[in-house]
Amino acid sequence: MKKICFISDKNIVMKKICNFLAENNFEIHIICRHYNGLDKNYFHQNIVFHQLTSQSMIKKFFQINRIIRQIQPNIIHLHQIHKDSIIPIFKFGRKYKYFITIWGSDINLYSKKIINRISQNLGLIFCDKIQLLSPYFERKIRKTFFGITRNKLILLSWGIDYDFFHNYSIKEIELFKSEYKIGENDFIILSFRNFKDLYNLITLVKAMPIVLKKYPNSKFVFVRGTGDKKYIQKIKDLIKELNIKDNFIFIDKFIDQEELKIMINASKININIPFKDGLPASLLEIMATRSIPIVSNLENYKPFFKANKNGFFLNELENHNELAELIIKSLNNYDEFSVKFYKVNNNYIKKYQNWEIQSKELLEFYNN
Repeated sequence: MKKICFISDKNIVMKKICNFLAENNFEIHIICRHYNGLDKNYFHQNIVFHQLTSQSMIKKFFQINRIIRQIQPNIIHLHQIHKDSIIPIFKFGRKYKYFITIWGSDINLYSKKIINRISQNLGLIFCDKIQLLSPYFERKIRKTFFGITRNKLILLSWGIDYDFFHNYSIKEIELFKSEYKIGENDFIILSFRNFKDLYNLITLVKAMPIVLKKYPNSKFVFVRGTGDKKYIQKIKDLIKELNIKDNFIFIDKFIDQEELKIMINASKININIPFKDGLPASLLEIMATRSIPIVSNLENYKPFFKANKNGFFLNELENHNELAELIIKSLNNYDEFSVKFYKVNNNYIKKYQNWEIQSKELLEFYNN
């Protein structure tokens, strides 16, 4: 049985990947960087967790090496490349392959400091495979780092469970609306990004009063994700200041895939306007539904979206007036745009981002 040791956090993506691998006869260990994240009960019962107790690089070095020595894995796979990406290159005679997956914020933001970029660069040079979620990352890597050979770059996204996101009932949507006191004829505008500055939620909140003048029956649903407490309070204070709390729904918990599926399918519009990003799984999940995507005009989103063909771009990322106009335009013409966009997006997901296909490539990724 092949052993894989992940260095990551307990998030929805890791749940999906690790559960799948555990079901396919891999022994899975996860070295958890942080204490927060999904409860272990969401994961396969055979997965073993190892919790790091410090963020100090020196302590992490010894803790991670001790865990690796105990496990004796065939593969170490680090998700999100930070300073600790340098640790697994010190093998001390142990024989394992070292894989890295780049998520987006790790090389878009974390690399700005020279000391961080040096650690990342060393990890990328000495690892065996680098998983890229979109072609954008190859260009970004070549621009930011040096000494990385092309043959170790593997383009592989996780895709989504296509059938799962199409399998829901009207009753489930009604129950979701009832739980959060959303009226039958209310328009749901969903934001499913983390409560951090990076994800630009302030601009969405500032756009709300403008939208509500035109569509007072709109409900803006925000999901906490891995939220920063100060940023959450900042959003809540702004909501209070703008006097729009009756139209603001804050889901202060991690939600599982079942809840997410219903939430996305119930929403008319999904707002995804970060300043920088990778390829969030939630973006692919939205593309599988009739929810209209409004996204940042980022380079890495352009392979997936064409303006007015299958979504809308927000060009000035902090322009709440422009965002409000896009939301109102989407609601004004929802029947037209939802059918038009869904046809393009659904076809793309089914062909190129379908977990049924991607999962086979994932097995090949670890077996070869």
